[in-house]
Order: sequence, then C-alpha cells, then structure tokens
Amino acid sequence: MAGLAGGFLLLFLGFALLYPLGRVLALGLGEGLLRALGNPYYWERYLFSLEYGLLSALLTLALALPLAFLFRRRFPFREAFLALSTLAFVLPTPVVALGFLALLGPRGVLGVDLYGTLALLLLAAVFYNLGLALRILLPVAMGLEGPLQAARVLGASPFRALLRVGLPLLLPALGSAGLMVFLYAFSAFGVPLLLGGRYATLEVEVYTLLAQRLAFAEASGLMLLELLTLGLAAWLYLRLPAYPLRPSGLLPSRRPWALALGLGAFFLLFYAPLFALLGEVRPWALAQAWRSEDFTPLPLALGNSLRFTLLAFLLALPLGVAYGVAARRSPGWDLLGLLPLMVSPVAVGLGYLLAYPGLRGSLLLLLAAYALLAYPLLARVLLPALRTLPPSLWEAARVLGATSFRAFLRVELPLLLPALASGTALALSALLGEFGASLVLWRPEWTTLTLAIYERLGRPGEGPFREAVALAAVLALLSALLFYLLDQGRGRVG
Repeated sequence: MAGLAGGFLLLFLGFALLYPLGRVLALGLGEGLLRALGNPYYWERYLFSLEYGLLSALLTLALALPLAFLFRRRFPFREAFLALSTLAFVLPTPVVALGFLALLGPRGVLGVDLYGTLALLLLAAVFYNLGLALRILLPVAMGLEGPLQAARVLGASPFRALLRVGLPLLLPALGSAGLMVFLYAFSAFGVPLLLGGRYATLEVEVYTLLAQRLAFAEASGLMLLELLTLGLAAWLYLRLPAYPLRPSGLLPSRRPWALALGLGAFFLLFYAPLFALLGEVRPWALAQAWRSEDFTPLPLALGNSLRFTLLAFLLALPLGVAYGVAARRSPGWDLLGLLPLMVSPVAVGLGYLLAYPGLRGSLLLLLAAYALLAYPLLARVLLPALRTLPPSLWEAARVLGATSFRAFLRVELPLLLPALASGTALALSALLGEFGASLVLWRPEWTTLTLAIYERLGRPGEGPFREAVALAAVLALLSALLFYLLDQGRGRVG
C-alpha cells in the first residue's frame, strides 16, 4: 500500500515539480546566476527578503507565545477564538491586501497612510501567520504544566521553573514556528506586490523580470538563490528535536469571562482590516462588477474560481492521502513531501513555462500547479492522525483476508475523517484564493476572483478600486463560509 501510494505521488511530483524545477535550476546555474550575483540591486532585494522573513517571524512569535499560554486555560468561547486565529491564514492574498489598504492605505478609514512601508508589510505578515504559529506552540504550552509543577515542587520559583525547565522545552517549538513563518514571509508574493511599493521581495522581483522583461535567465538565477535559502530553512526545520510532551487538560481560569472579553477585544482589533474592507463595500460597485464590460465580470470570475477549486481538489485529495500513507513511517517521503511548501507559486509557473512550452495555455498545467500547492496543506494535517493509528488495526484486517487497499479504506480511513475534514478546509481555502501561479499562467478566459481583483487594482480611479473592494469582500465571505462549514463538519465527525 505504501509503495503504491509513494509511486503515485512520485509520478505526480516528477511531472509537476521535479522536472520543471530542474529546468529552472539548469537555467539559473549558468548565466542567470552570474547576472543575479553580480547585480547589487538583486542583493538588496535578497537582503530585504531575509530581513522581512526574520522580522515577521520574531513579531509573530512575540504575539503567539503569550496567546498560547492564555489558550491553555478554560474560558467561554475558547474554541471559537482558536478557530478565529486560524481563519486569517486561509484568507486570499488580495483580500488581506485590500483590507489593510481600506484600514491604513491612502483611502484608509483611520486616516493614516502606511502604503509602501515596511510597517504595513510586517502587520500583514503577523496577521497571516499568527494562527499558524499559535497552532504549533499551543500543544507544547499545554504539555508544560507537568514539568513546571515538578520544578516548583523541587523548590524552584515560578520564574526560575519557566526559565530553567519551560524555556528549553519550548525552544524547539519556537524554532519550528519561527522557521515556518520565515518560509512563508521570505517567499511572500501577493502582499508585497500589492502593498510593498518599493519594498519588493525576491519573489516579486522574479515576477517583474518575467512579466515586464521576459528575462528568464535572471529570473531563474534569483529563483535558485531563493530555493537555496528556503532549502536551508527547511533543513533546519527538520533538524529541530521534538520533545514528546503530552498535552494536559485545560487549566482552570480565575476570571474566565474577563479572559474571554479580553480575547474578544483582541480579535476585534486583529480583524480590523477585514471589518474596514466590509465597511468600504458599496452596493453600486458590486452591481457594476457583476455586469462589467471593462473588466472580467463577477459571474465569470466566480465561476472560474469555483470550477478550478473543485477540479484541483479532486486531484489534491488523493495526492494528500497518498503522501500521508507513504510518509507515516518514512522520513524520506516526509522530506520529499515538504518540497512543494518550499517552492513558491511563481517558481512553479516559471518552471512550467520552461519545461512544457507545448502545453502553455493548457488547463492541465494550471490544475497541476493548484494541486501541487494545496495537497501538502491537507497532508500536513492528515499525517499526524495517520501516525497515531495502531498498526494492529491494519494487520488484523489483513489477517481476516482484506487487501491492503481495502484494509485502509474500511478500517483506517473512517478513523481519519476528522483530520481529513480539517485538512480539506485548509486545502480548499488555499485553492479558492490562489494568486501567484494563476498570475504567471494566466489566460483571459481563466480569470479568477483573485485575478479580477488584481486587474481592477491596476487601473486608476475610484470606480475600479470600489469594484476591487466589492470583489474582495465576496471572496472573503466565501473563504470564511467554506472554512466555517468544514470546521463544523469536522466537529460533527469527531
């Protein structure tokens, strides 16, 4: 079973990632890399990307760590607040960018224009990645109570117990969360493109070289530099030790309602960009976007988004399950499955243009790019659940005469449904808001909601901006509704 699953996954990765990536590396290792390394401007973009990734990780951890300790306690609406922390991670890039523009842009409701500043980019990075870091830190924080109590019984003060016992146990989780945030921020594309102004990341520079100058060699050289950095970060991530802390039960709270009200106020402030976006929606702009003749109309863009999301998910679902089955007892497959998380959508699109010139404009390439970027999100949720299943269940089914596939389908899969529902929510939300690969592989008749927003932002004037805001609000509501329904489904299955 594991061999078949691994073969299916490797076949797809060979077509959708390894061969296109090899073409990028081959082109980048030649003249392109020499040009990239010899240009001081590109070094500035690289150093800024490093700075942006590191600062984003530090700021996110500074906020996520105290939140993780607060979420160790029992208080009203705890699960709802925890779900809210994750929602931001699955919101499409244009939605987040327009939300911050509505709040802190030239037309912002606060009257403070931070467009094109590093501060706005960092705020957007923390907004995106807080839930991701919190989900990594929370299980470790919940498992610290036993060791901390043991240290206090031996005479340590609360501060000394935290410093000498809690911090060493937290460091691997802090490193994991920080490196994951760094991976996403360093290779960020949509937010810096829409909000950064002169603060362009290396990823934005690659797209600019492709779209404006058709400089494939230089773009490949920069992409190689980015891949080397991301590969080093991923290697460090895999090298971090994992302490087997068993999460304890929720701790009691002295003032549960005060804690709930405080977190409620925090999340109201946290989601202020989204509220500002919804407040800027004008009914006439939505009506104009529906029947627009100058831009892609809303019905066509919405139909494309839903159609591509569904088709790509039909491919991403078996890929995610195959990855989980192959990787649950094999670190090598686990490392291979991390590759799509290290490669940006722009790199994928560039690789397809180089590797498959005869398939340019083919729907096959677009769906392959979508599935490549979505299945790891599903698989990373599914894999821990697979590893907790006792091997004796599968072995008993085999002794009773079931084939390997039937034993998995009838015995193990029903136990994985809660994790599968949660992973499905992440994968579908990512597919619905995909931006980078769509922009590189774009055809006019394939314009999705994210691209319809981007094409309106490229035109000056109040009308196009209001239409973009209206479309972003539709996309935000769709993503939130999808995430809510699937999260509810996960709860019912569990």
